[in-house]
Amino acid sequence: MASELRDRKHAKAPTEKKKTEEKKDKVLDGSGDATNKETTSQQVQEKTSKRKSKLKVTDETSLSKSWLGALCSKAKYVFLLLFIPPFLNYAALQREVLELKPEGELYDVGWGRKMFLSCQGKGQPSVILDAPTGMSSDVWALVVKKLQEHTNVCVYDRAGLGFSERPLNQSMPVSEPDSQLIEKSEYQGSLFTVESMAEDLHRLISSSSQQPRPLILVGAEIGSLVAQFYTHLYDTDVLGLVLVNPLPDDLFSEAGGVWVQHWFGALGPTYQSLQLGAALGITRLGLLVGALQQPITGDDVPQDVVLRQKYLLCHPRHLSSVVDEHHFINETFSQMRTLRKLRSLPSNISISVLSGNYYDEQMPSHLNKAWAIGEQKLLSKLPPAVQHFVVNGADRHMMYRKPEPIIEAVLRIIRKWQRSKGGGSKKE
Repeated sequence: MASELRDRKHAKAPTEKKKTEEKKDKVLDGSGDATNKETTSQQVQEKTSKRKSKLKVTDETSLSKSWLGALCSKAKYVFLLLFIPPFLNYAALQREVLELKPEGELYDVGWGRKMFLSCQGKGQPSVILDAPTGMSSDVWALVVKKLQEHTNVCVYDRAGLGFSERPLNQSMPVSEPDSQLIEKSEYQGSLFTVESMAEDLHRLISSSSQQPRPLILVGAEIGSLVAQFYTHLYDTDVLGLVLVNPLPDDLFSEAGGVWVQHWFGALGPTYQSLQLGAALGITRLGLLVGALQQPITGDDVPQDVVLRQKYLLCHPRHLSSVVDEHHFINETFSQMRTLRKLRSLPSNISISVLSGNYYDEQMPSHLNKAWAIGEQKLLSKLPPAVQHFVVNGADRHMMYRKPEPIIEAVLRIIRKWQRSKGGGSKKE
């Protein structure tokens, strides 16, 4: 028994020692695990750092791509705004010119230029209607409708306006003994002054289309200057003048030069802006949304005139000539004053001046007053037999809002001429 107990003790001892060693091994294993855990933690941190760096780079790349995308998107819209409206406007103009061209013909007046002329009715005398500054022959639509029942009546568009061609950019011959050529850039100004306008009209109705004589010239604003200038040069052709709201050639000297400021400080820049807007296609958009209105308005204005005026308001060529007529107005005034000193109007020519008793609501009162003063001074420069009619309820738009007094003034001259010729068959 005693020996068995000893053997069991000796057997247990190694077992306990083995357990103690296993415990130590476990402790050692624990420290190893701790070291491994630290290493693993560092690796995780490094991976996380790398991942964050990659994400940051990715975010920066995405941000850069997003910025470039936004820039490209905006550039696309800018491209659309700059190129699409002009293209669409040009395409529309090409289509509309065929649909809206009024009845009439283009006549060659020399130097490769053609001018639009439309004549209605028959007989003598011929009535020639000349539009206000920067406007087309459409202003006379209601006047033509009535006068064509009595005689031959013609309307035309001055150089570059309406459906008349604008002068070409090339050298043009001048009637001098040495056949000298001058550059178009030097001559262009005179193409938009009263002297050239009168010469254009003479070629148009004489050599180009040969309208019956005598002539009754009806002009409004700058058209009245053309009528007077023509009569000074070709007085034997002219039976009578009807001047509607005539443009005084010394207007800029009235009331401290208020019209100089308005003409060159407001009207000129306005038409330049319209010309640029037409070139960019913006004007057409303005008309579509109702932000702009065509210039000839009134209850009786025909629909085809309204559409044609919208077309012209979108046409850069027409507006370029509007700008030029305004820009060279000082040269026009100077030419008119010089011619008056050289030649006077014959006393046998019947002259009627029509003015409205209403101020133009679109202009400030001081401009209306300055115009009225200039008009009174103009009357003193005309022959004593001139008749001045003040039209009740009319302003400078009377051509298409109250045309009856203009029609009556023309018929009065026709009746007087017919009586002097021993009567006629035309209706009165």
